Amino acid sequence: MKKLIQSVVALLAMTLFAGLLATSYPQAAAPASQLTATTQPQLWVLSDTHFIAPSLHDEKKAYQLIKGSDAGKDMDYQPVAINALVQTALKKRPTAVIITGDVTFNGAKASAESLAKRLAPLEKAGIHVLVIPGNHDIYDGWARAYKGDEQQVVDQISPSDWKNIWSGSYQAASSVDSQSLSYTVTLNRNYELIMLDSNIYTVQPATRPPSTGGMLKPETLTWLTAQLKAARKNGRTPLVFMHHNLYAHSAVVSTGYVLSNADTLQKLLTKYKVQVLFSGHIHAQDIENDPAGKCLTTEIVDGAFSISPAGYGIVDLTPTTLHYQRQALDISPYLTAKQKKNPDLRDYPAYLKKLFMRNGQALAINTMMDGSDTFSDKEVTIGADFIGELNWRYFTGQDDPTAKELATLKASKGYQIVKRSPSLMRYVNSILQDKNLNDQTLTIHFNTNK
Repeated sequence: MKKLIQSVVALLAMTLFAGLLATSYPQAAAPASQLTATTQPQLWVLSDTHFIAPSLHDEKKAYQLIKGSDAGKDMDYQPVAINALVQTALKKRPTAVIITGDVTFNGAKASAESLAKRLAPLEKAGIHVLVIPGNHDIYDGWARAYKGDEQQVVDQISPSDWKNIWSGSYQAASSVDSQSLSYTVTLNRNYELIMLDSNIYTVQPATRPPSTGGMLKPETLTWLTAQLKAARKNGRTPLVFMHHNLYAHSAVVSTGYVLSNADTLQKLLTKYKVQVLFSGHIHAQDIENDPAGKCLTTEIVDGAFSISPAGYGIVDLTPTTLHYQRQALDISPYLTAKQKKNPDLRDYPAYLKKLFMRNGQALAINTMMDGSDTFSDKEVTIGADFIGELNWRYFTGQDDPTAKELATLKASKGYQIVKRSPSLMRYVNSILQDKNLNDQTLTIHFNTNK
């Protein structure tokens, strides 16, 4: 009897140990069937929600200070906007909602858990939620709560946490990369969705800010190659999603935004005739073909959901075409009676624009005040308003003025004042006129000769 008891105890210990291993190192998802049988699925694509759980902050000093560095993000009404997004999706019923990274504001585990809970009604209704991390999500050393006068260190998100929180994404996967959080989902008989983890993060909780830059590991590129080969063999068109950018979308700012091994990825995408890639990260709404003319992939960058105008992309697919249309969220049908009394929520688009304009105006004011040229207070105000409006147009993908509109802009007092600042003019010239594709809408006819 004594030996029997010892054997049972040993068996239980082994079982417990195996369970702990399985929890610590989640296994790759088992092969999954396609998400939908329809030949005309619809995807909603958004990026950079930068969600912060309400439990992590109050309205006191520490939170007010961090809001001062929000770069135009809405940090006060995120739960309202997410609820409106969910309710709109439940009404419109897309096949899937895809988020291309920077899900959280500062990598707090509680924020990812809170957002996942708010998006859960979509999964329950049969609308798939597919998520990949951004540079602010995994092991972000800035993960904090803001209470009273203090910033409090809180739990970061580990790769295992990520897979557990967004378990629906990985359960839907037909393949998961063993070296990153990348995975592939078979959408239907015509399309494969390849979700790439392009982020650089530590293997344990971090003590430093997250890396802005990104790259694909050699092992992930090998895995990606296998996914592209399989898609070709199965006669499916690959749609690729990642957080970092494939191309430079700004003549002034690109370091830390474009994938460090973008050239390698561009060659691979061209070899397998991948015609479209979705990304985020830069917060600007922009659609671009390769400026160098070497890669055939068109990149659709969705502007941050957390800034004006709280937008997302609607992607309608047929077996041979993709149609993309940018859509601004309308929260008004889903406000409570109490919320309707709040002027910020009652005119949410105006509130978001004001937040973002303030960020652009501050940029101009700081530059003009620190410059060698002397500007009067009135000139600073006019110049700041001009930069604020121009900045908003660029980030919302409305930077394609007609010849007449461009002439009006250049004749304005704001433009004439800003001309006296070389650094501001360099920035203005980079955002004044989009010379690539329309940023709001795009139709792609796929090469069916795979």
